[in-house]
Amino acid sequence: MTEGSSRSLDRRWWTAGLIASTALLCVWCGVFAGIGGWVAGRDIGRREARLELSATAAAQPVLPDLGVLVTRLDRSGPAARAGVARGDVIVAIEGVYVQDARDLRNEILRYRVGDTIRLTILRDQSEQPMNVVLGAFPGNPRLPYLGVYYTARGEEPADL
Repeated sequence: MTEGSSRSLDRRWWTAGLIASTALLCVWCGVFAGIGGWVAGRDIGRREARLELSATAAAQPVLPDLGVLVTRLDRSGPAARAGVARGDVIVAIEGVYVQDARDLRNEILRYRVGDTIRLTILRDQSEQPMNVVLGAFPGNPRLPYLGVYYTARGEEPADL
């Protein structure tokens, strides 16, 4: 091998090593940026839910002892189509009173996608019945979906 071809070969290895190191560094930074974005997104989501809960609770200063407060709605969801609004309190499903979010979830899971259920909501200090046709839960078409984001008193907001 001549001295010139040896130098050329050394440069190629050095260049290949530099490119591989740069690619590895980019992947490493990308992974950490993705994790950081995920953590920040979850934190922002929680803060937004707390703010919405505060705003909704302020709009309805006297919350009942029983029921689940609707903090947000899926705009294209079954509850929104039926007329449920932000600030409503779901107090019963098919005449069965719900005390908290667990009760609401358990009652909804007794039905199937496409079933029509009668919700009793509290709006402007009066109970109102509403018929809602349950949809399919996004990501799991076998589970019934009401399309509300809710909270019970003293609990973190959730969705159903």
